[in-house]
Amino acid sequence: MLFVSIMHHYFIWHFGRAFGEIFHVWKNVLWFMLHFFSIGPLLKSWFAPWKRVTEQRGETWNLENLASVIIIGLVSRIIGFIIRTAVISLGLISFSLVAIAGVATFIFWLVAPVVIVGLVGLGIMSLIL
Repeated sequence: MLFVSIMHHYFIWHFGRAFGEIFHVWKNVLWFMLHFFSIGPLLKSWFAPWKRVTEQRGETWNLENLASVIIIGLVSRIIGFIIRTAVISLGLISFSLVAIAGVATFIFWLVAPVVIVGLVGLGIMSLIL
């Protein structure tokens, strides 16, 4: 009778409280991934100059100065776009992997008790036969 009571409490914990805690941890890790890679701010500043590197125009109008401002601004924006794209891609890949791992964890958590009982039964059957 004690075994039945223990198993009853275990299944209540396994499919109740533990399931909710696993979901809570998974949600926190997904939140962490979005904020660690700063996906939102990087998307907002996707085409901004890298590290705010820009050239200031001088007081006088000079074609060489104007070309320098345009070229440095363009190169800085291209570098910023490339680096931000790489970080956003890495963040989205990491987020996707964590999401897939979370779904796999939930599936494993649902199936684990049945698999454990089946493996114990298979082991007992192989000992008997």
